[in-house]
Amino acid sequence: MIKKIDTKFKFQNSQRGFAALLTIVVVSVAVLILAYSASILGLGELDLGYTSQKGEEAFAIADGCMEESFRRLRLNVVYLGETITTSNGLCVISVVAVGSDRTITVTANTTDFYYKKIEANITLSSDILPVITINSWAEK
Repeated sequence: MIKKIDTKFKFQNSQRGFAALLTIVVVSVAVLILAYSASILGLGELDLGYTSQKGEEAFAIADGCMEESFRRLRLNVVYLGETITTSNGLCVISVVAVGSDRTITVTANTTDFYYKKIEANITLSSDILPVITINSWAEK
């Protein structure tokens, strides 16, 4: 006895299986691309947050050094600046005097080489203990 096999039916089932497999592969690739993109964006956000934190740290050092320069100018009107080292970095204070006006430039660096620069223009009163009037203050 010879059995006849219906080849048309098996051929249709194999096409359906191939279509299902192809659909699974395409969907898997799309999900993989989305996951990869999300991880790259996450790494970028981490880097941006770290840079922002270090920039704020450098600004805090610069701001503190600017305040220190004001204090030293009140005590000594011929103060011309200095380099101050902190536990988180250092700052360089530069003072340029023109009469009773001063231009103070502070450049601060963290230990990780992030930096901020602040410049202030001030006027000193002619009192025994001078009063400082800030004319401008800018982050450079």
